[in-house]
Amino acid sequence: MGGTDSRPRRPLLLKKPRSTTETAGDQSISGSAFTGSLASGTFASSATLYLSVLPQTPDTDKTGDLAVSLCQVAFETRDCKFRRQDGRSDFGIDTEIEIVEKNSVTGRILKAQVKGQAETKWSSQGYVYISVSITTYNMWKALPVPIIALLCDVKTQSIYWSLPLQRVPKQSADTISLRFERDQSIEKNFERLMSYLRSWFETFSQENILREVPHFHAVFTDLTEEVGWGDACVMLDEETDINCRRFYNHLIQLRLRLGLPCVDLPTIDDWYTRSAATWEETPQLCHGTFSELFLCARPYYEEAIARLREHVNARPPENQELRNLFTQLDGRTPTTVLDPRIESQTDARAFDQRLEKLGFLKYTQAREKT
Repeated sequence: MGGTDSRPRRPLLLKKPRSTTETAGDQSISGSAFTGSLASGTFASSATLYLSVLPQTPDTDKTGDLAVSLCQVAFETRDCKFRRQDGRSDFGIDTEIEIVEKNSVTGRILKAQVKGQAETKWSSQGYVYISVSITTYNMWKALPVPIIALLCDVKTQSIYWSLPLQRVPKQSADTISLRFERDQSIEKNFERLMSYLRSWFETFSQENILREVPHFHAVFTDLTEEVGWGDACVMLDEETDINCRRFYNHLIQLRLRLGLPCVDLPTIDDWYTRSAATWEETPQLCHGTFSELFLCARPYYEEAIARLREHVNARPPENQELRNLFTQLDGRTPTTVLDPRIESQTDARAFDQRLEKLGFLKYTQAREKT
């Protein structure tokens, strides 16, 4: 009982699975084949085949990722900051680009969508169309920054740019086609793209709002004389109506530029709707609603001018007209400082050449050397 068992032992065999066949995806292994494979070594290859069924990445993803990488290299080698949008989305914005000038970041930011193609097939006229959804196009229009579209030919590593808001969608269309020109590439005419962006930023910059303050202060003075004048149900003349609309838009921009809220100010569309509902459907504001608009806007404008005066007193701006505006409001005589560009012959020749290139040069500004 307690001695050693000298009887020969049977070899240990693996038990069969509870079912005669184990199914894994498309691979089926029978119980007998399972035990037999252990002896022959063929099960290892079968298991490897089963375990190697991994998630796949489509070629379009690889092309798209490579296209964004190539665009990043192209812009960063041209002294731009290139920031990828985190995650993968199809909302129409793939990256944010910031202009850098003389190693200084400028805060001038644009958004871009990148389209990648393994190999671009150009038409015989040298262009290609890429479709995007109308919802994406509408989002681009709503953004307060410039938008560009980039097409990357992964095979040639060439990058082409387009201004998507130049396109106009057809009525009731679900998509819009962006047109890319073979001759309009980052490699060939990057400076042309930068010229467009500089014009955009200068036009919509906050500093440009301040340049317009003297002009719109004169408009404000003229509109003051219109308040309470004329029958309430009679519409404004066209010029006054245009000045009123432009002044109101300037007021909102100026307040936002100075960090002042505008939440209590109705929109200009609200005023026109009120005028049409109160009096009659007219293309211009009626005098009655105009007087309400102006009396409502006046304290907001005066607050903005007072805040701007504080800024000017703390740090006099380079804008001579803005300095002179407050000088006149204080009852003092404005001074005139000659703009150095007036005497610059380099600037004069550059402007002459610019007009000549456009075909509109009639008078030469630059003086001949004597």
